[in-house]
Amino acid sequence: MTQNYRALSSEDRILVHLLPYHSYVNDMAVPFEITQKGIADAIGVKLTHISRLLSALSEKGLVEFRKAHVQGMQKKVKVYFLTSDGMERAEEIMAGLEEMRFPVIIGGERAERTYSEIKEMTGATILQIMDTMESEGVLDLSAMKPARVGIFLIHHPPSTDPFIGREKELKELSDLIRGDSKAVVLYGTAGYGKSTLLSTVMKGFSKEINMLWITINRRTTLEEILRPISSFLTSLDRMGLEPLMFGGAPQDEIISAIASRLKDTHSVLVFDGYGEVREELVEFFISLLKAISGSSGIKMVFTAQADTPYYCRFYGPKDVENGTVAEYHLSGLSYEDTGMFLGIEKGENLKRIHRMTSGNPSLLKLIKEGNTQALKASGRFSTEEANMLIYLAGH
Repeated sequence: MTQNYRALSSEDRILVHLLPYHSYVNDMAVPFEITQKGIADAIGVKLTHISRLLSALSEKGLVEFRKAHVQGMQKKVKVYFLTSDGMERAEEIMAGLEEMRFPVIIGGERAERTYSEIKEMTGATILQIMDTMESEGVLDLSAMKPARVGIFLIHHPPSTDPFIGREKELKELSDLIRGDSKAVVLYGTAGYGKSTLLSTVMKGFSKEINMLWITINRRTTLEEILRPISSFLTSLDRMGLEPLMFGGAPQDEIISAIASRLKDTHSVLVFDGYGEVREELVEFFISLLKAISGSSGIKMVFTAQADTPYYCRFYGPKDVENGTVAEYHLSGLSYEDTGMFLGIEKGENLKRIHRMTSGNPSLLKLIKEGNTQALKASGRFSTEEANMLIYLAGH
């Protein structure tokens, strides 16, 4: 039986807000949204009040906290999760909200709709709906955005250096991501700054898309891919993957769910560090690429080692030829950008440095730091050559 709209208390709003983030409970790196500031922003209260509310929920056994790394913060900070009792309470609240009737305006006419109906029509989250109700008293569905953008979840953030130059590469890679390909693969030699370049490009899309960034390596398991995808889905107010994962659903069903639930969400899934990966990941990306080919509003972007074995690649030449996959091969910094990076003038010294390093940003960083031992350890230079490069750079 449906009931008419009633406001939620601040404590209940916190429980509803924290519900999608339970999958991060054991992660070292977590989203900003579960910090005190993130929670305060989400539920619309002042930061000075949020500590008291969280303490009250903690005393009731509904919320617990620990310190964790948060993207964009240097030190560990307190982050908050629902306890098992908190999960139960939050799910009870959501069950009631699913059937609650809200006053709405559709085509200029007043009516009533349930949260489920409003979500299907607008893609709005329950807290967005509640905020609009409290400020406007009614939901004008024609004025509500059809889909959310601007959500950036970063699972195990990459370590990136300050960005220098590469205006040409920035534009070309941005154009590829804006294009029609369902997957973009950025290839480059180790140390060429793939992650830094892509991170800079993605920041330019922050008001247009939703992004999930996952750093992977040869030890990454499929579950370590699916868990952050599930959290991303719930942050978009779409159903997560836990019921399928824990229910033993076949992989094809999970992949189909990802594609269908991300459809028309303007989402980009970034997989940073693709190379020689587990066979289960290769098979997963083969199937996921096929699944999203028929769904709009979804794209995958990869950074990959230039020497990624062909047996680890999730696509073939035909996918490139027909435009399903776009490849971009990153070279070192240009002569001009090398000079900008090192802070030295054009001339013979810069020419020799650029020729010997091929503009490799990681090597240039060692030169700038005057790190002879690390330059020698790279296997590219003798002790004499390393010392000469540092001398030529004036360090």
